[in-house]
Amino acid sequence: MRIFLRFIAAVFIIFFAFSAEASNLSQRVHEVQLKNGMKWLIVRRTGAPVFFGAVILRVGGLNETPGKTGLAHMFEHMAFKGSTRLGTKDYDQEKPLLRMIEDLGELREEEERSKKPDRMKIEQIDLWIKNFEKEADEYRLKNEVWEILMRNGANEINAFTSKDMTAYYASMPKNRLELWARVAAEMVFDPVFREFYIERDVVADERRSLTENNPNGEMAERILRAAYKDGPYRSSTIGSMEDIENLTIADAREFHRRYYVPGNMVGIIVGDVSITNAKKIIQKVFGGYERRPLPEAPLHSGEWKRGTYERFAFNSEPSIAIAYHKPTLPDKDEYVFDVITSLLCEGRSSRLEKKLVYDEKLARGISCSNGYPGSRLDNLLILWIEPLTGVPSKKILSAVEEEIEILRTSPASAGDLARVRKQVLAEIMFALDDNRSLGMALGRFDAVFGDWRILADYPEMISAVTPEDVIKVSNKFMTKDDRIVVERVKSR
Repeated sequence: MRIFLRFIAAVFIIFFAFSAEASNLSQRVHEVQLKNGMKWLIVRRTGAPVFFGAVILRVGGLNETPGKTGLAHMFEHMAFKGSTRLGTKDYDQEKPLLRMIEDLGELREEEERSKKPDRMKIEQIDLWIKNFEKEADEYRLKNEVWEILMRNGANEINAFTSKDMTAYYASMPKNRLELWARVAAEMVFDPVFREFYIERDVVADERRSLTENNPNGEMAERILRAAYKDGPYRSSTIGSMEDIENLTIADAREFHRRYYVPGNMVGIIVGDVSITNAKKIIQKVFGGYERRPLPEAPLHSGEWKRGTYERFAFNSEPSIAIAYHKPTLPDKDEYVFDVITSLLCEGRSSRLEKKLVYDEKLARGISCSNGYPGSRLDNLLILWIEPLTGVPSKKILSAVEEEIEILRTSPASAGDLARVRKQVLAEIMFALDDNRSLGMALGRFDAVFGDWRILADYPEMISAVTPEDVIKVSNKFMTKDDRIVVERVKSR
């Protein structure tokens, strides 16, 4: 009892510490809304004379149209290639060569779409593109974006794409804030799609490495196809190989025109910066871009499949994934799923890990993912189990179902919920611990869920989850008839 009381006390310490931090955060975030619709979130954190800056767009794989999967991901490869001012020695000389490359790309795509593609003609077009790329190289300053940032003290320079969003970011000395802002503006507003077809081949190789020749990558895609009949969450962020190989500069240009608009962006600055000076820089650098119509966004993740079971062979160790359809924020059931995920999978004392790995020794590992493949739309909770050699899948599924049935019928104990709240709140506190983590958390909540303030409300919402909530939600979404199972067996 004394140990339990100490545990409860630790939970309350974390809760109140986070609540104070979250409340303080709400007061420290300075929100700037430019006339063109672009939003900025600025937080001053004293300490090291550095800042983290990011431009995050509410665009990702879910915004792609059928036949153009992988297009959103291409932009993180394009952004560091420069603009009409960066990455070129003489853009006036380079521009007609870029135009020729773009036209040839369209010609190639037309031939690929014809009823009987002429392979010799396609090979000839590829050779022309290669020759024009070589000629355009004479006018390029490769890696200039990276070099400008690195020469000025940048680190953590990167970009990423998900189903929900695209982000470009870096950390720099605070006296380089305006330089970073100007480079970031060039990256998002003025790409020229330099070396597009070269990078398209790089992305195709990336797909082969991470998906087609990777057992977990292949399984992740199969989960989506088993869970959705159609819709934006049926495909992976990297896209299908067929689509990647046929993407064109014209596709990218139209995608940029539609989605890379100021009102679809949120900028982030977190660090030892002057709020007044940061606002002036933002207005000066980003305020001049014109306001443009906001793009329409998909409202549904796709038509759900239920009760599907898929089995496939791969030259790797066996694995089993169990998926359940679920809602996302602002639906309050999402907070319950955070608690369920922790109850089942987080730590040695979590129910599934304790049962499958330690007590019954059926698996070598288990992990859970709440919010796959994204969180802007209704998504999946996935339980991913790595069975020990020789353990049949039926035994794994039976053991998991036993624990899910307990979840559906027996109220979680006060001790279990206290442990879960402590874990979840500790993870959120960690997200506020440094400039980058805080900046990305704010940006993600604003871009994906529409309001960064949801982050500040999270401890209260998690702490409000009751045992009855867990029973209700697990009965509603986690039935045996609704579950999706994908099993990977070792090929012979």
